[in-house]
Amino acid sequence: MKRQPEEPAALEKRAQPGRLRAVILAVVVHVLFFGFIVVGVSWQSRPSAPVEAELWDKLPPVAAKPPPEPPKPDPPKPEPPKPEPPKAEDKPEPPKPDPEIALKAEREKREREKQKKEDEAKKKREELEAAKKKREQEEAAKKKREDEKRRREEEAAKHEAEKARAAAEDARQKVFNEFVNRIRAKIRSRANVPDTVTGKPSVQIQIRILPGGDVLDIRVLRSSGNRTYDNAIERAIRSAQPLPVPEANSELFPQFRDLILNIEHER
Repeated sequence: MKRQPEEPAALEKRAQPGRLRAVILAVVVHVLFFGFIVVGVSWQSRPSAPVEAELWDKLPPVAAKPPPEPPKPDPPKPEPPKPEPPKAEDKPEPPKPDPEIALKAEREKREREKQKKEDEAKKKREELEAAKKKREQEEAAKKKREDEKRRREEEAAKHEAEKARAAAEDARQKVFNEFVNRIRAKIRSRANVPDTVTGKPSVQIQIRILPGGDVLDIRVLRSSGNRTYDNAIERAIRSAQPLPVPEANSELFPQFRDLILNIEHER
């Protein structure tokens, strides 16, 4: 008897057990994969929950494959806790100062202040001394310049005075010589020298003259060597009085009180 070929529906029913297994495995894989993603995401915020598994003694009837659900968005990550502000550290109580150290510091402070005052006073004294020394040097230099100027002026005045005195002396000497020449000329005009006197005898005579020109005394200081000539000159002097002399109250007359004359014989 021939075996009739099986219907397609029967074949499909036969093939369902293998297909069902594949579907179950695919569902299980997707569930495990999705659970793995959910567990991985939530692992950071909370501890893992215990896994529950159901055991099947029989495979459930295969249902139509539902469409895959869209992936759920990742839950928002919780904000990290804000760090607590640092607590203020309790500062240790500062150590109490040692009285000896405080006294020493106070002594050193007083000594520094004292030294500072002494230095300032010393500096002020040095400045005053330097100013005084500078002032003294300036005054000395000024006095030296003034002394030098006064000395030059005195020398110039002295020189001028000497020049004036010399000029006056020259003038007086000139006047004196004029009076002496006049006296000598008058004496020679009255001299009666004998012809026996030859050569150029010269006699020096001192004549004491009174105011007005009168002769008080005649004295031969140096003879000419010819007594005749000397006597002739003495007679001529007495004959020539009053001699031409300056006024008695003039400054030249004292030079004629004791007049010394050199008279040389001339032919």
